Amino acid sequence: MNKTETAELISLKNTKAFAPPFHTHIARKKLLNNTWQKGDKVIIYEIIDTVPDGRVIVTEDTIIQFDRE
Repeated sequence: MNKTETAELISLKNTKAFAPPFHTHIARKKLLNNTWQKGDKVIIYEIIDTVPDGRVIVTEDTIIQFDRE
């Protein structure tokens, strides 16, 4: 049985160029207390990296980084 680790950091990339910045607050709310992995989509964001690698659970202590492109 695989144990899901707690995420230290999760990085997301915006997939919509002109999306309003308040979407970060909505995405944070959806990420918290759920499990995610690289490639998953949250609102207008795609998860591009997790530390540790693999499926992780996002907690209040997780650093959530939004990359602007």
